[in-house]
Amino acid sequence: MDFIARLIEEHQDYVLQLMKLTEAIEGIRINGRGEYFRETVDHLWKLLTVDLDDHAAREEEFLFPRLAQRVPESPVPVMLAEHAEIRDRSAVFGQWYPLWRAGDESAYPQWSAAARDLRAKFTTHMQKENLILFPLARRVLPVEELRQLAALDER
Repeated sequence: MDFIARLIEEHQDYVLQLMKLTEAIEGIRINGRGEYFRETVDHLWKLLTVDLDDHAAREEEFLFPRLAQRVPESPVPVMLAEHAEIRDRSAVFGQWYPLWRAGDESAYPQWSAAARDLRAKFTTHMQKENLILFPLARRVLPVEELRQLAALDER
């Protein structure tokens, strides 16, 4: 699988996981601290903080510089700005959720709002990457270079 195909697959998984998070938030809002909802968010916490940041870093390290070099007017600067917004929302979620988990009820509005914003920002950002940035990358990067990126990414 080439690097872009791997990123697209990861995007699809993040969208599904963000949907689960939104459902858990709504479940908590309606039903309170149910075990199922807490376990769901516990499972998603690392994925949507640490792992999501790693995903963005891989795009920034491997793909963005190559695109910016070959296409100076590429949307890479916009993608980088959006990565910063996504990281911010992820960090707020990551900061406030453990406090709520430990019993601080006042933390719920903080982490749930950040998680909802994260879903919205990530979903629109992912669509831009999948529909604009990645097709551009496929046009300007040789297939062999995409394979090499995949090999670098596996290290």
